[in-house]
Amino acid sequence: MQIVLTKDDFTSFSPSTRAEIIAYLTSKPKASPGQLPTGFSPDDFENVVDLTPGQVEDFMAGCSEKTIAGLKVFAEHGPVIQAKLLNAAGIEKYGHFQGRITQRTRTVTGDEDAFLFAWDDWSEVDEGEGQYAVTPVTFRSLRIYFELD
Repeated sequence: MQIVLTKDDFTSFSPSTRAEIIAYLTSKPKASPGQLPTGFSPDDFENVVDLTPGQVEDFMAGCSEKTIAGLKVFAEHGPVIQAKLLNAAGIEKYGHFQGRITQRTRTVTGDEDAFLFAWDDWSEVDEGEGQYAVTPVTFRSLRIYFELD
């Protein structure tokens, strides 16, 4: 549905209605993981964002070859991967990789609370026993970037 409001329409509303409309229009949409992957809870996806194909392109422009290789693992095997799959891309320090990804995600989205990944078991972050997940939207954007479809 599309609704068009002119300036006159907008100014005819009460101040509280105008404030509510502005709040709604400027709020950030939450990413939708769709049906939650096994082992993940809704809390695991809190602040996880969807990246569009254009945002993935911007994202990659500021990444090292190793980081790009790690994200290609998601495009090839995701949207949920076992952390140890990242080893094939030369990534063994998952926390360091995740930190670089989080920093870049926040830069690209302008959202200081944004994350690209959900992680199912934070107690296992450096042992490689857990899983990372991206949203279906981000997964599709990564596949487009790497020309896998």
